Amino acid sequence: MAEYVAVAVTGRDPTTVASALNGGLPGKLAGVRRRSATLIVLLEPHEGASRKAVADAVRATAERAGRGEGPVSVGAAGPRKGAAGAHAAMLEAEQALAIGRALNGDGRTTNFDDLGPYCFVLGRPPSEIREFCERVLGPLATEEERYEDLARTLEEYLNAHGSLNEVARRLFLHRNTVRQRLRRITEVTGADLSDADSRLALQLAILGRRALDRLEAGAA
Repeated sequence: MAEYVAVAVTGRDPTTVASALNGGLPGKLAGVRRRSATLIVLLEPHEGASRKAVADAVRATAERAGRGEGPVSVGAAGPRKGAAGAHAAMLEAEQALAIGRALNGDGRTTNFDDLGPYCFVLGRPPSEIREFCERVLGPLATEEERYEDLARTLEEYLNAHGSLNEVARRLFLHRNTVRQRLRRITEVTGADLSDADSRLALQLAILGRRALDRLEAGAA
């Protein structure tokens, strides 16, 4: 079964970069996809060619395709096997590019596997991530101002491993106020904060919200 590496690149005109991909790559070109100002390149690497070698080659091609136009930013993913793996690698490369730009700025190469905890919620379309967040967090997944305090309290509660004293200290609140907010969080989300699986789902949903914000910022 074929293995694929995907590289997403921006900072140069995608059409110009695509036309320059004819040779010099350490693999067989398996496909390209343009999404706005981003070009996603899919390759079957030559035997022994690493993901880094593929990403570096695509970056070099993009830089040669239009000098003096600002920094080139790259996201890379793979290797992944088969047609389903190829599709996943292209999505992950695009997300690695967006998250990397949002976190570290332009001009860098970001590997999907290096995104840390974001890997647990990425690798799927943003619409699915958003649906998951809304299902788990309920109204706390919205940007409504009336839920801001609850959302922040929930995040601090999870980060503090359920310590009321620590949450109160971090938010400069009385313990009773923290308790009241936690009861309200349970009401609006339907989550059982005493259950480890529920807490994990909430933590992933919060991370998913943050990932969506990073994706939007990195794609801008």
